[in-house]
Amino acid sequence: MVSMMKTTVELDQKLLRQAKQALGTQTIKETIHASLDEVVRRRKLQTLADALGTIPLDLTLPQLQAQRKKRTKDGAP
Repeated sequence: MVSMMKTTVELDQKLLRQAKQALGTQTIKETIHASLDEVVRRRKLQTLADALGTIPLDLTLPQLQAQRKKRTKDGAP
């Protein structure tokens, strides 16, 4: 069950237009919902990335570039 509430807010019209364009939304309601969804999605992704940590790579820049070239030649992304 989705809980909804009605509220009144003042919005920056220029920012709202930019958000609509960036999100591909048409209405204010769609734009606000899509914006809130995006904020939550990014936070979840960041939390996951933080939980996974980092992998120490002992590669020099030329070694990394060689690995990237090898991947594209093999047909990998």
